[in-house]
Amino acid sequence: VEVAGFTVKNVETLAIDLSKISERLGKPLHGVLGHSVLNGRIVQIDYQNRVVRFYSQPLFSKGANTPKRSVLSFRYDDNVLLDDIFVNGKKMVANLDTGSSGSFNLTPAAVAYLGLEEEFNQAPVSTDIGYNGASQNRQGKLNNVTVGEISVDAPAVIFFGKGAGRDKKPWGLNIGNAFLKDFVLTIDYRNKLVTLERP
Repeated sequence: VEVAGFTVKNVETLAIDLSKISERLGKPLHGVLGHSVLNGRIVQIDYQNRVVRFYSQPLFSKGANTPKRSVLSFRYDDNVLLDDIFVNGKKMVANLDTGSSGSFNLTPAAVAYLGLEEEFNQAPVSTDIGYNGASQNRQGKLNNVTVGEISVDAPAVIFFGKGAGRDKKPWGLNIGNAFLKDFVLTIDYRNKLVTLERP
């Protein structure tokens, strides 16, 4: 795989139908760069400037937090997992999902853990399209989500429905691009650090 002069050889690949996502985007999507390309690298996504950068040296260390920057440790388990995220004041594991167009999504187990079953049952149903096709979910609101030093009050949330493929995930909260777009995101796969920095 070669992207702007950056080459990776012996890449694990998977053939999937991206036509529904292409249709939603209004332009063809030919592939997705995943862990087999990014592992061991330092990748920065500058949403505002619509640029992806690859670095050879780390940009930040664990203690590099500032009022505009949060640096968090992560672990990799088929996803970039952040252990110290808080939802409505309760600690939760989150999945950093740069392939998701949403802000925040909760698994059925997280809905139960947070005691949001009533909110789930009253929330309007929506249809979302992703790599796995269409799924029926519900839209609601949370009191707060805190990611490192970043605190968001009253954010919108999608409650994943039971049986939609997210019932047994090792995380409760999915963090997507609608939240990440307000930051420059750096994922340091070598040192297992995620940095969110306001431009």
